[in-house]
Formats: sequence, C-alpha cells, structure tokens
Amino acid sequence: MLRRHTDGRAPMSRRQLRIIAIGALVLGVATAAEAFAAGPNAIYNGAFGHGLHGWRVVTVAPGTLPGYPRISVVQTPREPILKCERKQRNHPFLQMNVPDGANGYVEQDIILPAAPGQLRFRAWGDLEPVKVAVSLVAGPIIHRLLTFTVPALLANPSTCSGGRPFAESLNVARYAGEAVGLRVRATSHGAEGAIADFDDFVLGER
Repeated sequence: MLRRHTDGRAPMSRRQLRIIAIGALVLGVATAAEAFAAGPNAIYNGAFGHGLHGWRVVTVAPGTLPGYPRISVVQTPREPILKCERKQRNHPFLQMNVPDGANGYVEQDIILPAAPGQLRFRAWGDLEPVKVAVSLVAGPIIHRLLTFTVPALLANPSTCSGGRPFAESLNVARYAGEAVGLRVRATSHGAEGAIADFDDFVLGER
C-alpha cells in the first residue's frame, strides 16, 4: 500500500546534518542553468529551486528505522564545513535518505516533446550504497529507463576533490509526445548515511 510522505519527522542528529552539509559540497558543479544552457525544460523545477513543488513524494516502505524515508530538498550551507567553491554555496538539491530497507520515490507528470532530447540529471551518494531506479510511468505500466547504485562521495570527506557525481543522459525518443510520470525511486539496506542526492533534471527538445 502506497503512503504519502509526511512531515512528522524526528530531529536529525548532528552527524546527519554533517552528512548533508558535506554531501552538498563535494559536487563541484554549477546550477542547472549553468550546466544545461538549453531550450525549454519539460520538467518543472528540475533544479529544486522551489523545493519539492511540482513533485509528488511517496513512501513505499518505511524500513526498520522510524521516520524514514526522508525525502526533502536541502541546500549547501552559506558557510560550508569544507572550503569548496563559492558558487556551490546555498545551492538546493533533492535528497532521499533511505536506510535499512526504507523505500520511496518522487514523481512528476510531464509531457515529452515531439522530438525530445536526452533526459539529463546528476546523482551522488554519501556513505552507504543506495539503489536508484529512474522510470517513465504510464498508468499501471512502468518503463524502467535506468537502474544504478549512486556513487558514494564521502569515503574521504577531508577534501572536496576526488569522486564526481553520476551524470547521465538517457534516450527517451521512443516516448515522444507522451504524457507520463517521471519517477525517481531509491532504497537501501545500508545504515545511516544511505543517502541518494539528485539535481538538474533537464529534458528539452532536439
């Protein structure tokens, strides 16, 4: 049974706040406008500058820990723990915190262009492996576009260099002109730090 995510959450620990702060800083990327200076985007709020507006949040399974999954938009701190590029500060992104079997997704209804370009986005992880599925949903039919494990970028959190976010471009030409749901789902059997982060969803026209 699907249950909608609520805001009744336990306060985050200091370690969780530090994970959010450091995870935001290892990206080494610009905003969606800088990364993809393309035409109109079929995805509303793909850079999460308006929080979760336009995205539905659904809990599939809570896992064994109370209060999960936690799906929200967080921001790079103005004064980061690590001395990274200034352009990364105060930049929002989607975070899906899914430890110990927690399972949830975000979804947005979109209409693909008549001649769609590539579906682009970035993803990265924190400490524990998280399995992600990106799909287009038409009624009861789920068209799985990609399943992957987000790269953990906090194995060496003492610097801002090293691993890079997972940057993907998916061919969605076969669904041209269709009205579908863009769904991003995450789950993990890892402990605290089982976090998948996403940003800059872009789908333009060729």
